[in-house]
Amino acid sequence: LPMDVHYDEEVKVHLENMRKDTSSNNESDVSEKEYTMLKTSGSEKAATLTLIGYKGGRMEDQINQDRALALAPYSYWNINSSSNTGDSDSSSRPVARLIGAFDGHAKYGEKVSEYVAKTLPALLGSKLVEHDATMSSKENNNVDEDEAEIQQRKDHDIGRILHETFLELDATSPAHPSGGCTASALLQVGTRIYIANAGDSRSFVGVHVTPPPTAGSDAKATTAIVFGTREDKAHLMKERERVEHMGGTVYLPNGFMDTGKGTTRVLYKDPATGSTSGLAMSRSIGDWDAGAVGVIPDPLVDILDTKEIKTRVLESLNGACKGDANEVEIDPASGESLPSTSCVTYTEKDVKVFAVSATDGLLDYLPEEAIVNHVAKGLYETTKVGDGDSNAFGEQKTTNPLLVCEDLIYAAAQGWQEDKGGRYRDDIAIAVTDLETE
Repeated sequence: LPMDVHYDEEVKVHLENMRKDTSSNNESDVSEKEYTMLKTSGSEKAATLTLIGYKGGRMEDQINQDRALALAPYSYWNINSSSNTGDSDSSSRPVARLIGAFDGHAKYGEKVSEYVAKTLPALLGSKLVEHDATMSSKENNNVDEDEAEIQQRKDHDIGRILHETFLELDATSPAHPSGGCTASALLQVGTRIYIANAGDSRSFVGVHVTPPPTAGSDAKATTAIVFGTREDKAHLMKERERVEHMGGTVYLPNGFMDTGKGTTRVLYKDPATGSTSGLAMSRSIGDWDAGAVGVIPDPLVDILDTKEIKTRVLESLNGACKGDANEVEIDPASGESLPSTSCVTYTEKDVKVFAVSATDGLLDYLPEEAIVNHVAKGLYETTKVGDGDSNAFGEQKTTNPLLVCEDLIYAAAQGWQEDKGGRYRDDIAIAVTDLETE
């Protein structure tokens, strides 16, 4: 679970020390405490951090309602230690990772987001263990089923498991009398990526391409988003139809349909205050009173595959050279053919796949592309401002994902400061992970 980058003094000092040690390239100077913090907030290729917001009043009275998690690896088969179905031998199992972001709201939103972040790994893990056992039995009994059919069935089952997990979290969450949270979770099992989203926190899958040595010194790494979850908002056609069908009311700011500016909301009566409140999303966990008027916990589940992503990227990168296959450069002195200098062949090892989950406290003030670009640099590159590479997030080298998360959080906080003049800042949480399988 994430620690606060600024208001947790011990964490703040550790991050400063890590940044100094990273800048000096002397990893031996990083203390045992820094490494311990790195482990409790992620791993070498995964991390999560948060920053408490400000909603008025004394700083010591502020409550952070955002939570996130980053489990890499996600050893779900051992996560319930009392389970007899656990298996300590992970050598035969595919790589598994789990990240997520959960934005609490209403009076007791922090209780709901805390519950979801802490309960999700074990709850989901127990269902995955049962699924693995069932799949193993079916595969042994159905020798005629090909790999594609088996994978299709696995995808259907894990999608259903994620859906059931969200519903169970909603039903058992401490949402009474008033509280809820968003949930954007990304599960990796082998090369398969399963993304479940309810609310306006979001998850992204990105690719980072590093030019091979044959590309020359002028070639630069590139990063792109290949998938992003949507924000579940009340003005979306199907969402609005459901809310209004269940007797709810969708609030649209003046001129929203023309400009898209402002926040649409589902109106409901908040039992904690007795007044009408507006929920800024059409799906969430908790928010039971809003659920009576069409707000549902059901996630939208999307399925991707890292191998398929890499294949598409490589086809695009290498495709341009296919048309030049018959063109040969000739050495004018010897008359012999020369290797082409215009085409570079990329391989799978040049393409990295990674993921980000974040709450809207971060997303409202940083462009999606800037977020994934900076995460990629922290996961896969060592860069320094002043060496021909501009960087909007600081002047130090970034060589681990914790410092990436810190950079992004402070950049978003600066956006809130400039826009709101210190009067308001939303809570911020982020989780990142590499998705490589080898």
